[in-house]
Amino acid sequence: MPSIVSADLTVRGNLLGKGDIQIEGKVFGRIEAGNLVVAEGGEVEGDIIAKAVAVSGTVRGSIKAGTVTLSSTARVQGGVLHDVLAIEAGAQLEGECRRLAGALTDKIGPTAVELEPEAELVAAE
Repeated sequence: MPSIVSADLTVRGNLLGKGDIQIEGKVFGRIEAGNLVVAEGGEVEGDIIAKAVAVSGTVRGSIKAGTVTLSSTARVQGGVLHDVLAIEAGAQLEGECRRLAGALTDKIGPTAVELEPEAELVAAE
């Protein structure tokens, strides 16, 4: 079961964890996770590192993952480093895409399990 940043939350700070994270609200900071889902309506402003990333919302920052999937509603502004990349018709990607060497993808993933002390939760307005 993933940790969820619900639609009524805004997080300012880094999210670092080994498990799965689902973003339905807003995150302003770096995210490191096992698997990350940015749901439709979700927004991330910061760099992402994960084993797998699925984007249906908006990402402003770089994505580095073994597998990256951009759905038709995805909006990404930033570079994508990947081993496997799938882009549905309608997705918007502004940035450079580069394939990682297969051996490097084994090293991709979270490096720590913590919510940065300076992170703050802000209720939606």
